Amino acid sequence: MHSMTLATVVFNGQSLQMFIEDERKYQSPAYVHISEEGLIAGEEARRLAWLEPQNSYTRHWDQLDEKPLDRPTCWARHHADLSFFQLSELLSKIDSPELLVAIPSSFNDRRLQLLLGLIEAVPAKTCGVIESALLYAEDYHRAIIQLHGHQTVISHLENTGQYLQILNSEVISDIGALQLLKNCARYISERSILATRYDPMHSAVAQQNLFNQLPSIIDKFKTSSESIIDIKSPDSNFTLHLDLKHIQQMLDPKFEVLKAALKDYETEQLCLTPQSGLLKSLCPALREVKMPEDTFIERKCMRLATQAQREEKPLQRLNQVLLSQISDQTIYVASIQKNKSRGRIATHLLHDRCAWPLSSILSFSISRDRLFITGKQHTNADLVLSLEDGNLLITYKKEHLYALLPSQVLPGESLHIGKHQLTLIEVVNA
Repeated sequence: MHSMTLATVVFNGQSLQMFIEDERKYQSPAYVHISEEGLIAGEEARRLAWLEPQNSYTRHWDQLDEKPLDRPTCWARHHADLSFFQLSELLSKIDSPELLVAIPSSFNDRRLQLLLGLIEAVPAKTCGVIESALLYAEDYHRAIIQLHGHQTVISHLENTGQYLQILNSEVISDIGALQLLKNCARYISERSILATRYDPMHSAVAQQNLFNQLPSIIDKFKTSSESIIDIKSPDSNFTLHLDLKHIQQMLDPKFEVLKAALKDYETEQLCLTPQSGLLKSLCPALREVKMPEDTFIERKCMRLATQAQREEKPLQRLNQVLLSQISDQTIYVASIQKNKSRGRIATHLLHDRCAWPLSSILSFSISRDRLFITGKQHTNADLVLSLEDGNLLITYKKEHLYALLPSQVLPGESLHIGKHQLTLIEVVNA
């Protein structure tokens, strides 16, 4: 009997991502092209999308269903056929797949059941289903922003003191990666016509070339608000000056609904997924919002997949995880032990000239913008912290209170509670 290969597949309307237990990973852009010979998926299909738009499909994950295509063929009748082909091609890279399936919060139960049927038909085994926002979240996050191919999904979170759970989600349908790219292409086209009378969108080949360049063009805006690009026309080559602020002003009306949905959150409470880089570059309101590192996501995927495989529970859609499963405990504890061996471990929390020992349970209350601390568990506290095995943990926290713990319990690290910042210190021979 062949052993199963454990992997997590993250479903997003921009691309499929697969993280495997042996640390391999794959990504397949969410494009499928129908040719006379059959189906083409992923990066190869993306490079044909603007050359033959009538034969290219990009909505098969954002709108996974079995409604007939406008132009059904012998190769594909509906979006589910397109999705099955792309998924099969991705899973063919591993033997006997056993999957943790990570879906966006926007997936309804009917769409999920259809997806699970496609996975079974590959064939592959599903050991667990989780809402993908939880793969990116830390315990202090309150909203996860995921950019898909044709929409943006916002998952609103709550920290219950024991779990991080998804309260609800909302879909902003007119903000997707493809819409943003098309807006940027239109801006470049208009700028080019004004400067040179040449339209880089004048033909299918020219459009495909421009869209191939767009990711690297926008990537330059990470370090500069201006960019110079090369445009190749049939007669000559020329340079074009682009201004990020002009693009942002053009897109600002499009982002109003997104900004309204996030208006009640502090920047630190928001998280952009790594696939949402376009939003970070093009929406000034999200410029300072952080993204988790790829390695953090990969490790969390495999932790949760391993747990789902071991538990062998009936399939259930998970929309919450234990707080203890959020942090990267293995690396975290190893780092703490390393610093302990060097004698570098915080022993007290400094606030208002008073040092509170971390060896005690600490309760925090806020009244009239003042922070009060008690060295024991208080029933009316807004926040309760305890130190367990070198980890500073939230035992209890009131809803909507902002609390950010340091990544390591080291002298000089800071703890944020509401608007208050406290410092960890080391007291020797006190």
